[in-house]
Amino acid sequence: MPAFLLFGSTFMQQNHFEIFGLPVSYAVDRQALAKRYRELQQEFHPDRFAAKSEREQMLSMQYAAQINEANNTLKDPVARAAYLLQLAGVEINPEQTTADGEFLMQQMMLREQLEDVRTAADPEAELDNLGSEAGQLFKAQEAAFASALSANALEEAKSALLKLQFLAKLQRQVEELEEDLLD
Repeated sequence: MPAFLLFGSTFMQQNHFEIFGLPVSYAVDRQALAKRYRELQQEFHPDRFAAKSEREQMLSMQYAAQINEANNTLKDPVARAAYLLQLAGVEINPEQTTADGEFLMQQMMLREQLEDVRTAADPEAELDNLGSEAGQLFKAQEAAFASALSANALEEAKSALLKLQFLAKLQRQVEELEEDLLD
């Protein structure tokens, strides 16, 4: 019987950071994550268990799914922030939004700029500027989140997460428009 089957229930109860042997922190060593992901995928890939018992096959599929979910969560800065808050016992309602009026006004202005890109004299330059601004705002909120989390200021961290969600959506919209303009 493979060793992982003996520790099956323990593996399934590990948090995402424990699965990858990483410290529970917003800052993640992306290279270590990618390396450990490849190792775990090799070890638990369902194809390696095709000739094994039905139970071993099922467990390897469950482990592979958990490894994929953990990797996807830890790679994505917004998902990682939400996961860290979840580990700290903070509930996040998916429909919840920030109540910071100044931030919301800024977001409205950025969205208007995004809408005006197509009609700008130099759409690519306008889009580059907007993408750069969105990236800087995102990095600032990441720093705010990490700082609040390390200080155990969970409401502040939650507020930063809600802003990160807005900014990540804006960044996706900038990327989509860029792809559209390049076509």
